[in-house]
Amino acid sequence: MALRDAFRRPAPEPASVPAPAGPAPARPDPVPALEARIASLERQARNLRAAVMPAHYVAMDAVEAGLPPDRPLTCPVCDRTAPRNSLEMRVDQDMFGGGRLERYVCAGCGCGFGPTKVAGAPEALLSADYALLYEDYAEGEGTATERRAFDLLDLPRGRPVLNWGCGRWSQVIARLRQEGWDAWGYEPSAPPADGSFVVGERGSIAPVFEGLFSNNVIEHMVRPVEEFRFLHSILRPGARMVHASPCHLWLYAVSRYHVFFPLGDSPRVLAERSGFRAVDRHADGEFIAWTYERI
Repeated sequence: MALRDAFRRPAPEPASVPAPAGPAPARPDPVPALEARIASLERQARNLRAAVMPAHYVAMDAVEAGLPPDRPLTCPVCDRTAPRNSLEMRVDQDMFGGGRLERYVCAGCGCGFGPTKVAGAPEALLSADYALLYEDYAEGEGTATERRAFDLLDLPRGRPVLNWGCGRWSQVIARLRQEGWDAWGYEPSAPPADGSFVVGERGSIAPVFEGLFSNNVIEHMVRPVEEFRFLHSILRPGARMVHASPCHLWLYAVSRYHVFFPLGDSPRVLAERSGFRAVDRHADGEFIAWTYERI
């Protein structure tokens, strides 16, 4: 064998040609899994909302059961203080799972007030309670009733008017503005999605209003005298306001959020203590409205 043959390199193998690639394996659609995860988280959030606040108020029931039965309670309207066991008591169960609702009737002005476990809660806790409520709960559409309250103002067209506690459901502000009224709204707990002509902070309200109306709001006032004094500060002298609510009678007491029932002479006492004059009471079935004039 020649030397050159001993060191001869073997001929290279012919390069292989790869087979044509087939279609890539289909990837699973992530949307169904994502939707299922979101639905699971929403269920968890609903269950948490359904448990947290009721558990708090049921625990408060146990605390209050151990308090002295003659502990002093003060009326939020006339400031009359009396032993708890000397007051007329009315008891209901909360439709939202908050346990026992123990309320009292003031022997002075006649208003109904309580439950103290709600009315005496810190403001931040009450705000959180309302926020959790309105995640799932929608008030009934109250445009027609709010319009009735507005009409009782008998306000000249073009004057600024405020819908106090307007919520996200009513269409009355939009309709009034379409008719040429200078209508605005205030809603801290459930503002409309677009926020049109509605504010959620009291500091955003200028003291320019010549009329104010509300529907199903007055019964939520924990400190009605303080609340009316604030309303006095944003209304012009001589302005009128109308507060409509079936809770001017002892109705809808199965909600823990109803902490004030303006019964008896309490509307007049409330007006006198906050710079107003109670000028009229209108009643038509469950539509009951008091008109107040700012002094």
